[in-house]
Amino acid sequence: MSLENKFSLYREKRLSGLWIHYNLIKPLLSNLPKNIFKTSIADYSENETPIHKIEVGTGSIKILFWSQMHGDESTATKSIFDIFNFIQAEGSSYKPLIELLTKCTLVFIPMLNPDGALAYTRENAKKIDLNRDAIKQKSKESRLLYSIVKDFKPNFAFNLHDQTSYYNVANTDKVATLSFLSPAADATQKLTDSRKKAMSIIVKMHQSLQNYIPNQIGRYSDTFCKSCFGDTIQMMNFPTILIESGYYPGDYHREKTREFHFIALMSALFAIASEKLPTYKAYFEIPLNEKLFYDTRFDNSIHNNIKTSLAVRYIYEIKNGKLVKKIDSSETIFGDSLKGKLFHRIINANTKDNLDIS
Repeated sequence: MSLENKFSLYREKRLSGLWIHYNLIKPLLSNLPKNIFKTSIADYSENETPIHKIEVGTGSIKILFWSQMHGDESTATKSIFDIFNFIQAEGSSYKPLIELLTKCTLVFIPMLNPDGALAYTRENAKKIDLNRDAIKQKSKESRLLYSIVKDFKPNFAFNLHDQTSYYNVANTDKVATLSFLSPAADATQKLTDSRKKAMSIIVKMHQSLQNYIPNQIGRYSDTFCKSCFGDTIQMMNFPTILIESGYYPGDYHREKTREFHFIALMSALFAIASEKLPTYKAYFEIPLNEKLFYDTRFDNSIHNNIKTSLAVRYIYEIKNGKLVKKIDSSETIFGDSLKGKLFHRIINANTKDNLDIS
């Protein structure tokens, strides 16, 4: 049975949409069977919300995952609970899973920034971007992640994020539904052994995803960012893989992207367990990202008393206990500025759709 079918069977139905916070995952964590998963509270957030660590498997190959380092990036969190369901149901019967759990020990931090998740913000409760706090470690959450990495010493580390709907695959009009990066370990962007191993994992995921989203996978520039956790962990010689889950046409809630993320992660894990990884060199064949997409273009709009076209991008915020979408006025462009841009949706502002920003 394909991983696509496995996802369909084991998708965690109690998690959906963009706003995934601690109150939603708490009962799921409590229900994880103790004979399979070792669940513990690793520490508490700045607002004293528990940060959980889940361990499964008994092997010598150590693999670390962390999600929602940015509170408003939840696709990987949903995917992690899909994986938990898969392991729980078939971990003792499905041969690739048996091999994985025998050869590997997996440690998950499904929600590193629960305060940001509840507020649906990138930053934590102290307004700190955890992914720029690897060196100074001003936040409790950053110190926790660093200590887990240092103690666990992972053979592979998966840094799981979401990217906006604005990314396209370079030199194409294709949206970048998933993007990858093997972060640099220094400013020279040297191809260390750690980076090469991470690149091999990315090549495997890229190969697997071509069956589902061909030409919709991008690669981030490996410009060195010393304060970023991925780069810092790569500097520590732990192969680090950044995955950014993005937009799939019509899928603003990232439910289809969630499926591709599940397939990518499981493909990577099975390859690691089998110890059969492709050459890293194909990593450089993955095209880079660009940021040319706008969510909606409105034609025949009136701007400064002139009929023109304008394009908007959306942002989300919590309002009256609900996640709502609104136009980001700082990102709105019009007229000649639209040249060379791409659009997920085009509508005529003269029609009844002119107030529809969905």
